[in-house]
Amino acid sequence: MPFRLYVFGSNGEGQLSIPAEDIVNTPTRADSWPSEEGQRGIKVVRGGDNHTLILTDSGKIWGTGDNRKGQLGVHYATRPRLEGFEELRDTVVFCAATCESSAYITYPKALHPDLARTMLTTEGASQWGELGLGSTTNTADTVEGTTNQQSLPHSILDFAAGAWHYIAILSSGAVYGWGKSRLDQLGPILSTQQRITNPTHIEESFPFQPIKVVCGKDFTYLASHPSDGHHAILGRDKFGIKSNLPPHIRNWKDIGATWHAIFVLFHDGSLTAWGKDNMWKLVPEGLPLIERIAVGSEHVLALTRDGKMISWGWGKHGNCGDLTALENEGKIKNDMVSGCWNEIDIPGRIRYIGAGFCTSFVLAEIEDDVEQQVQ
Repeated sequence: MPFRLYVFGSNGEGQLSIPAEDIVNTPTRADSWPSEEGQRGIKVVRGGDNHTLILTDSGKIWGTGDNRKGQLGVHYATRPRLEGFEELRDTVVFCAATCESSAYITYPKALHPDLARTMLTTEGASQWGELGLGSTTNTADTVEGTTNQQSLPHSILDFAAGAWHYIAILSSGAVYGWGKSRLDQLGPILSTQQRITNPTHIEESFPFQPIKVVCGKDFTYLASHPSDGHHAILGRDKFGIKSNLPPHIRNWKDIGATWHAIFVLFHDGSLTAWGKDNMWKLVPEGLPLIERIAVGSEHVLALTRDGKMISWGWGKHGNCGDLTALENEGKIKNDMVSGCWNEIDIPGRIRYIGAGFCTSFVLAEIEDDVEQQVQ
């Protein structure tokens, strides 16, 4: 049975991998996505302002969208935009993206047994040092022979990015960060430097070993193993992101963050959230039990335990699907799906959901007879 990727949301620069248009509110098949990669499985979807990265379980990176700052690693002068997914690199174990940059973690030992180091590669533009390459502000303009790779001292447990900063949890227990730091997103010790231009050890005292990290626009959220559920925030207490921190998140299953809020899915199918809630209600009342979540910059996708695809949040760009039915019921105000959710029809069995900056991605396994009907 074929695997198909359906996309919807903001697409002004082709970041959905289909011909560019400002708003796509109906799940549309991305024909540039190879079905065989879907069969192997998607590990993560990561999005910047106008570009998208997909890391597959096989270690391949596929990219699409804006490349004017070289954030997709192909020559920006001749390829300012990729309007369909193209394979960019392989042997990748983690990837992340800020607004105008991309970063990858690779273990070269897979290809070169004499190289046991963990390698960090960054591409694109650096307003706040997010390339982690010192004074380099744009890899598209670097001189020939300049490398955009560097080694890290240990293997990586998790890796994430906010709007202008990156965070890596090392297997040693150390937390490293770089990029914008002036709002404490890299910890208060580094905040006096405004920006950190090289991967730097965050010398905060965590009373637990973090294994999971997600980032909002200007904060970092770290969590321990689900068995104890300890957690901590690096950043200012904007929108109560720190003061409303629950005592613990024991038995968590997955964690995501919008620009200004944190979402925690538990193994029992319940969802909790805290942060900015004055535009749309973070968790609608009566929400069914949830199997999976994908959290974008200002919206949430969720797969219910009975297999339904739902969404809520800021849906102006089509990233919450077609809202016509909810609008006719008077449930939409200022493009916000708040206090309710929108049900989205996806053909086939949903295998993966992902979200970026006002973008949504759904990988579905399609039976042959359904595939013929869709075509």
